[in-house]
Amino acid sequence: MNLLRSAILATLALLLALPAAQAKELVLDTEDRRIYAIEGDYDFYREMVESAIAGEGMVINTVGHIAEMLDRTGGDLGAEGSIYLHGESLEFCSAIYSRRMMEADPHSIVFCPYVIAIYELSAEPGTVYVGYKRVPIVGDEETRAALENVEDLLDRVVDNATAF
Repeated sequence: MNLLRSAILATLALLLALPAAQAKELVLDTEDRRIYAIEGDYDFYREMVESAIAGEGMVINTVGHIAEMLDRTGGDLGAEGSIYLHGESLEFCSAIYSRRMMEADPHSIVFCPYVIAIYELSAEPGTVYVGYKRVPIVGDEETRAALENVEDLLDRVVDNATAF
């Protein structure tokens, strides 16, 4: 707990030294994904996403290094250039939200882990995108309520990460 508290205090100190925050913009909102764009430094917002996940009491299980994989394999596929300057997916789960979701419907296991992607396009340096796979709101009333809570959690994590 002291380590988490120290990390939060260090992050807050860093934030106080930064200029005024940029406003994020919702650039895609569909049934399957929600993506925001914000001007700034990729590494900063990557750290903010990680901090926002930790701030909700969750731990990142897996980091997908998607941009690196595409760059590494692109030549073998005849691809030219890079799609992303940076691009990762962060997978995590919440014991509380997942438990409620799966108690309501054990088949909801397919919606876990949750994934937030953060990336910067080669064609748009300085614009950082943060988005997530949306959880479909399906099932009976109890299941739908649990899934809506997961959706709220994901949006809250992104909101907290892009608030600076």
